[in-house]
Amino acid sequence: MKTLLNKWFIASCLIWLIVITSRKMGHPLPLINGYIDDAIAIPVIANLGLWFQRVVIIKNNYYVLSKWHVVFIIAYVSLIFEGLLPLFSKTYTADWVDVLLYVIGGVFFYRVMNRSLAEIRG
Repeated sequence: MKTLLNKWFIASCLIWLIVITSRKMGHPLPLINGYIDDAIAIPVIANLGLWFQRVVIIKNNYYVLSKWHVVFIIAYVSLIFEGLLPLFSKTYTADWVDVLLYVIGGVFFYRVMNRSLAEIRG
C-alpha cells in the first residue's frame, strides 16, 4: 500500500485532478492543459503497475519494474493514444510531442520513483 503513498504519485494525481477540474469548469490552464497530463501519465500508470505487482503478483515490497517494463508501458501508451485511437476517433489527435512527454515521464519514473520501499526509507 505504501507504493500508492509515493509523494510523486500523489503530486501527479493532484495535478491531474486540478487540470481536469479546471477543464470541466471552462477554465483550462494555458500551456499546461495540453501537455502536463501526458508528462505525468507514465509515472502514474507505472506506479499503479508497480503497486499491483508488489501487492497481488510478486507480494514483495522490494520489487521494482525493469527498464523493459517501463519501455513497454511507454510503447503501449504511445501506440494506443498516438497511433490507434486517432485512426478510429476524431476526439483523438496524434501528437509526437506527447510521445516525447511519455518518454520523459517514463525516464522520471524509472530513475526517481521506481524504488524498493527499503531504499525509500534510507
